[in-house]
Amino acid sequence: MTDYEDSEVQIHPVAGIDALVTGSSRGLGLGIAKALASGGATVWMTAEGKEELLEAAEMVRGGEAVSNTGGHVETRVVDLCDRDACIKLVSEVRANATNLRVLVNNAAVLEREAIADLDFGNWDRTLAVNLTAPTILCREIAPVFAESGGSIINVSSRAGRLAFKAQAAYCASKFGVEAMTRCLAIELAGAPVSVNTVTPGLRIKPTSLKLSSMMKTVEHAGWHDPIALSPAFLFLSGLRGPISGYRFDAQTLTCAIESYGLDNVVARIDEFAEHIPRDPKTTT
Repeated sequence: MTDYEDSEVQIHPVAGIDALVTGSSRGLGLGIAKALASGGATVWMTAEGKEELLEAAEMVRGGEAVSNTGGHVETRVVDLCDRDACIKLVSEVRANATNLRVLVNNAAVLEREAIADLDFGNWDRTLAVNLTAPTILCREIAPVFAESGGSIINVSSRAGRLAFKAQAAYCASKFGVEAMTRCLAIELAGAPVSVNTVTPGLRIKPTSLKLSSMMKTVEHAGWHDPIALSPAFLFLSGLRGPISGYRFDAQTLTCAIESYGLDNVVARIDEFAEHIPRDPKTTT
């Protein structure tokens, strides 16, 4: 178990920083964008669909965030299946952001197909969006964070450690994100960069459902607003170094922060994590 002295770990505020959030036109990504904007960050919201992205950005600008004050937003339409587009996205944000400190790889696609019926076009798209794009964005942005400090948050799910019927491509991509994150955390050890995975822990709107498609159904009534997870994402966004290579459940982390306070959560971080990184110095 790792014990952190208060002096070792500081949780930096998000006010005044720039944060890049993929897949932020709906669901969890939109909730994360709202949380960061409410904390005073400039949020670079990205999605594949222009109309839905602009609608989501107006929701954030309009003050539908935690503090009801809104936030500054930039939007970029990007196809994450296009590797060159991923590289161009980071280059453009780096050139125009004044204080880039956070990357949230949230965008994902899920096609439910049994392996026997697998469409390899869907397989390729799932891995491209869910695994290859986050890896490229991490590669492009890591040197900036290694020099100036930052936090990389890779969104996973239960499919990152469990198998589900007819979700081979999705599970493979999320298992891969978990592994990539832990490898990057080891490679950046000692730098002022935190690299972690996080799962929602709440039932939220499916990633495939657009804002315009949401209906007031019995199923919808069981979904939670991801804005409730704001404390967890603000905490993770404020990390700069030692707490890295972990896997967190956002609901568990939020409850811990609200119950025990930031200092106690930092000091007891292993208690609230689903995965604790190994020590590369002692493990072969």
